[in-house]
Amino acid sequence: MKRRSTVVAIVSGKGGVGKSVTAVNLAETLAVMGERVALLDADFGQGACGILLNETPLASVLDLALGRVELDDVLHPTRSGFTLVQAVAEPGQADGHHEALYRTLDWLLKELRHTHTFVLIDAPAGTEGPVRWALDRAQLGLLVIVGEPTAIADAYRLCKLLWQRAPHYPLGCVVNFADTEAEARSVADRFAELTHHFLHHQPMYLGWVPFSVQVRQSVHRQQPAVQSPGPVRNAFQRLAEALVRGVVEQPASCLTS
Repeated sequence: MKRRSTVVAIVSGKGGVGKSVTAVNLAETLAVMGERVALLDADFGQGACGILLNETPLASVLDLALGRVELDDVLHPTRSGFTLVQAVAEPGQADGHHEALYRTLDWLLKELRHTHTFVLIDAPAGTEGPVRWALDRAQLGLLVIVGEPTAIADAYRLCKLLWQRAPHYPLGCVVNFADTEAEARSVADRFAELTHHFLHHQPMYLGWVPFSVQVRQSVHRQQPAVQSPGPVRNAFQRLAEALVRGVVEQPASCLTS
């Protein structure tokens, strides 16, 4: 029996916490495991996925929305074997076209779910429209956090928005840039205590990614860090296995209503 496709929205409260790097490496890992993966860069400003992969799609979702191209022009096959889709190619292009862009993204997402087992949506940081759209359409939100006070505060604001509108929304968290597993668990536990105390909910802890020079070097090389063996690859392998085993199916959250 054909397995249902799973949509995961990868989000963060603020920029600079490694969200897009997480999205790219998770897509690579799932593809290596044999999953049919699409990575949708839903940033309407300046998407990072293509840059991190050193891949340049022929066209964007906006081009499709404006009738300039066909669907196949938007689906970019990467060297790693997964499909890369970018909402816009350049900053500012989405201005005045948001309604058409969201309408086309909805249609495109349905098409991607027919042909892929995982659709990862790399949403921009914060709580603006594309973030709400991504969470609305996903079965799971994957929140990337780091143990830094302003990042925790911004992540809390995102959780507050989400759970006030959709109290039962499944949200997992990944701790990035941790030196040890104990440190990562401590960050996750403190964040869970914060959200449980004030919001009466807490995210599922799905794993951690170590702070590593390997990641920084991979960004400079514009290729996923998981292509090289080591702790980073192992961390993403565990995260990918957790997603394959236990993703929760959930209706849309109605954040965009």
